[in-house]
Amino acid sequence: MQKKIVILLLAIGFLNINAFGQDQNSTSQTEDEFVTEIFTVYGNCGMCERTIEGSLKDVEGVTLADWDRETDKMKVSFNPSVIALEDIKQKIADVGYDSDTHRAKDEVYNSLPGCCQYDRPEN
Repeated sequence: MQKKIVILLLAIGFLNINAFGQDQNSTSQTEDEFVTEIFTVYGNCGMCERTIEGSLKDVEGVTLADWDRETDKMKVSFNPSVIALEDIKQKIADVGYDSDTHRAKDEVYNSLPGCCQYDRPEN
C-alpha cells in the first residue's frame, strides 16, 4: 500500500515538473513576438488620454497603449504578426487624433470636445 502511494506521488511530481517546463518555454516565445514602439500623438487633456488609449483597448495584438500628455508620446506594445504599427496609428486617427505620420479626418477632429481640440501640425 505504501509503495503505491510513493509511486503515485512520484508520478504526480514528474507531471508537474514537465508541465512547468512547458509553460516556461511557451511564455518566453510569446514575449518575443511583441515589440514596443514610441511615437508622437497630439492631444491636450485627460479626456484625450482616455480616448487615445481607449482606441486600442480591445484591439487584438495590442498589449499596452500608454499616452503621456506632457510629452505627447504614445508607447504601444503589440504583436506585429497580428497588427501593423500603421494600423495602430490609423485607429488613433479614426478617433480624432493626429500622430507623427497619420492625420485624423477634419470632421472627426472637429467633433472632439473643445478641450481636446489641440493645435494641429501642418500637413
